Amino acid sequence: MEKASTGSTMNDSPAFISKLLFQQPVRKHFTFFSIITIAIISIVPMSASPSFAHAPVFMLAPEAPGKGAFDMHTSITHARQGEERHTEFEQEFTYGFTRGIAGGISIPLAREEEFPSGQEQTSKTGIENPHLFGQFRFWDKDLPGKKYSSAIRLAATVPVGDKSMARDKPDLMAGAAYGMESLKWYYMADLRYLHHVEDDGSKPGDRIFADAAVGLRPELRGLEETDTVFFLEFNYMNELSSETGGVKNPDSGGNFFFISPEILISPSNRVMIRGGVQIPIYQDLNGKGERKDFTFKIVLETRY
Repeated sequence: MEKASTGSTMNDSPAFISKLLFQQPVRKHFTFFSIITIAIISIVPMSASPSFAHAPVFMLAPEAPGKGAFDMHTSITHARQGEERHTEFEQEFTYGFTRGIAGGISIPLAREEEFPSGQEQTSKTGIENPHLFGQFRFWDKDLPGKKYSSAIRLAATVPVGDKSMARDKPDLMAGAAYGMESLKWYYMADLRYLHHVEDDGSKPGDRIFADAAVGLRPELRGLEETDTVFFLEFNYMNELSSETGGVKNPDSGGNFFFISPEILISPSNRVMIRGGVQIPIYQDLNGKGERKDFTFKIVLETRY
């Protein structure tokens, strides 16, 4: 769910990511993704729901599409940790059942690479376990020029992904988020817990996330004009030690703190582009664990 790394910068350019995602083993997966996306869009009518809420890139936000609205998020994430690289293309579909209740599915296509020193590079590509999620915005207060809201979110992976990439047991997540949006300022906070179910004696460490963000709209624009908002996230993660056969790995887990500068651009009230970089500031590793490096993410959102 969150991966990163250090090492050579040979893989950091946009050209590398483009080449990586469109190699022959990956193109067949993109064909599958394209067919599913086009099929869903073709049967969903354009809605008259409100325009997008402005949400940070890496954390949970209390947004909901609105009753009858359909959101599609297409994202690319590239992260590094030690000698490992992880690039992920994810397609997410969200539907608003009521004004405050939404649910959906996300399907991630991932490529993992290892660059061991003095050894041959290895890699694998495949579809990871899809995520099913539901979100309930239980508090929503509108005031002149601003809006307050809070939501809870539950999510779980379905263990049907490629066996070379995905775990045979689900991951479970529960979280809560609070947000304030005004014409100029945004404030948000969240708390999440990620639990990994033991898989044949192997269990990655559970994770606790606590995040906060502040956003600024430098200039107020019209509804159909290009709108820009800048966000700065503050991300904390506590990762427990992984386990094998009930024995904890002393060289895994730790406490991590990141800052994440981001930009949100809305060419219209039906399209939004979000991008950011997560920068590690503090890492308290257990044992000889590997340090995390930058994580890059860009998201294209459309509403129907």
